[in-house]
Amino acid sequence: MNETTQPTTATCGNPFLPIVLLALSLIIVLGQNLLAVREQKAALNQMIDQQKPAIEQSRQVQARFQKMMMELLQLAQTDADAKTVAAKYGISYTPAPTK
Repeated sequence: MNETTQPTTATCGNPFLPIVLLALSLIIVLGQNLLAVREQKAALNQMIDQQKPAIEQSRQVQARFQKMMMELLQLAQTDADAKTVAAKYGISYTPAPTK
């Protein structure tokens, strides 16, 4: 009984099949990561857009406050009460250094 057994695809298979499966798995994982990053980026952009009005309002308030303090300092040069307020709260002006 001389039987020659031929390898079947079920027992031997394609030698590249594990590599192909590994590559497909890697592609799927990287694709899911890419989609997650895109969703995070969209969420962050939406949060930035929601914060823009508050930032603009903050800048306007800051500009008004600075203007008021500058007026107080100018008034402090001639008015004793303004000078007292500026001294009491330590209000002074130092110009920003130029580059």
